[in-house]
Amino acid sequence: MENTNKKRIGKLLSELSMPILLVALIIFFSIMSSNFLTAYNLTNILVQNVHVAVCSTAVMIIMISGGCDLSIGYQMSVAAVLVCKLLSTTQIPVALAVILAIVICSALGCFNGIMALKLKSHTMIVTLGTMAIFQGISYLISESKTYHNMPKAFMFIGQGKLFGAVPLNVIIMIIVVVAAGFVMSKTSIGRKVYAAGDNPEAGRLAGLNVSRIKVLSFTVAGVLVGISAVLLASRAGSADSSTGTGIEFTGITACVLSGVALKGGEGTLWKVIVAVFVLGVLSNGMQLINLGTYPQYIAKGVIMLVSLYLSNRNAEA
Repeated sequence: MENTNKKRIGKLLSELSMPILLVALIIFFSIMSSNFLTAYNLTNILVQNVHVAVCSTAVMIIMISGGCDLSIGYQMSVAAVLVCKLLSTTQIPVALAVILAIVICSALGCFNGIMALKLKSHTMIVTLGTMAIFQGISYLISESKTYHNMPKAFMFIGQGKLFGAVPLNVIIMIIVVVAAGFVMSKTSIGRKVYAAGDNPEAGRLAGLNVSRIKVLSFTVAGVLVGISAVLLASRAGSADSSTGTGIEFTGITACVLSGVALKGGEGTLWKVIVAVFVLGVLSNGMQLINLGTYPQYIAKGVIMLVSLYLSNRNAEA
């Protein structure tokens, strides 16, 4: 009986580890800095991590399907540069430029999935190669320039507020995340993605087209990456070929922290989003107490290792 209760408590603590860590960090930085727990700063944390949350959702979908995409940062770079170049050098409507950016990212994601299927290699290796391709495409499009002077309608996506108070990009993030969460947890498509990632061979024997599901996962993730690129570029008001690069590692970190299985088939979206804001609060708080970028890297690495240790211990229990 005692062992059963311990297991239940351990499982509950594991389930709530991310919210507990988030609250602990908020309390700690509130004590360490009087500027942390203010409406202005909390809003900044929320707005600055909108595109990270959407991108991490894409990373989660790919990981649950059993894949790993290292090219996401340069997919974002291609989309951001494309949309900003079009809007600053042509008279293209904002809506059309945004749609083109999202479609391009969707196509790049689909390309990754198809290449992994055709080459019969692990997606991490394949996307390491496509990352270099997308990097070259981004620099060819940008011509090593920074594009700014965006139309107000485009800037409103990332900087505007509804009713004078609610940031539009936060609303977009909530809609995207809720929709993705519903599809992954409440529909047959989501269940098929989990099944394909958990045990591909069993999925095939059950009649699933595992290859198609994996390509679809990369394609849908590409759509989310495109949305993330638009949110980032519109908030910054500019873009160059460095825009978005490296965000794939933040997304992977958030997924690992939240318990998304590297082998696939396991993960919960709400935990991923909480993990995103754990990382966001950590970066913001350390800046406020005058700890620079390098200590932040160390802190994120320590948190990830501790998280992996606790996950493995709970799994053994």
